[in-house]
Amino acid sequence: MQDLDSELKDKYSSVEELITQKAEGVAEAKKRAEKLQQEAKTLLLQASDKLQLLKNLEKNYDENQKLLEDKANELVDLEKVAIKYVCKSRAPETLNVQLLEWFDHRRRYTMILERPVPCQDLQSFCEENGCLEETLAKKVLLQLITALKHCKSRGVLHRDVKPENLLISTESHDIKLMDFGCGDLLRDSAYQHFAGTLQYAPPEWFRQHLYHAGPATVWSVGVTLYSILCGCFPFRGARKDTSRRRLRFPRQLSRGKRQTSRPDPGEACAFVLLKTVLCVTECRQLIGWCLSASASDRPSLEDIESHPWLK
Repeated sequence: MQDLDSELKDKYSSVEELITQKAEGVAEAKKRAEKLQQEAKTLLLQASDKLQLLKNLEKNYDENQKLLEDKANELVDLEKVAIKYVCKSRAPETLNVQLLEWFDHRRRYTMILERPVPCQDLQSFCEENGCLEETLAKKVLLQLITALKHCKSRGVLHRDVKPENLLISTESHDIKLMDFGCGDLLRDSAYQHFAGTLQYAPPEWFRQHLYHAGPATVWSVGVTLYSILCGCFPFRGARKDTSRRRLRFPRQLSRGKRQTSRPDPGEACAFVLLKTVLCVTECRQLIGWCLSASASDRPSLEDIESHPWLK
């Protein structure tokens, strides 16, 4: 009888131990299930957040796309207006490329411009034929100034003067100003948005992110003149340092004439070195004047046109 009781107790203990193990296993499984359930909820929340983020990004993309399209349409309209203003009255000797027709499309526009034959852009002309002689550079500069004065008289700022935007006849060497894609309507106040080619941007843009139409145009004219005469840009390295760099010129560029006596009262002079006066009849001085670090020190288009080097 005692043996039976002992056997029953052992079996009961074994069953109780098994039940306890099972209960612990169930509890552990329940904990794991709850943990997995919590992780699933977290993943669902994260997925929901990401889905909302994607929806917001899609919405922002659509809004930004519309803004970009509106801005593009604005620039399209601005370029058409600029060219139309310039072409409304023909420039002297038609120094601006003429707009013949344009067509509006949903996402773009097509402009039909005249293309003189034979001609090529001035940059390509210089690359094929070398730097311009001063005589030809004078002819190009005078025509460019006339074209820019015409733009000014029509209330248009070209804003991207450079050799690539000048067409030159390979026979007569007449030039035409083209590409008004960066143009804007002329105003007296400062511009806070730059459009054009950074290598031709004035130093005040890098310092203050502001520039005025006249001095900025003259700066680009100076860079253009230096480029077609010297075959490179006037300043190397960081563009922000242009105002502190010293100009270097080929030896063949004219230095001007020296005289020991004082010039006539109406004769402009650039430097006074002791008793020697260096008159501003030189190409180097004109380029340096156009590339003055201070916008207020640069000449006007009229000053360039009447410069002794161009006489």
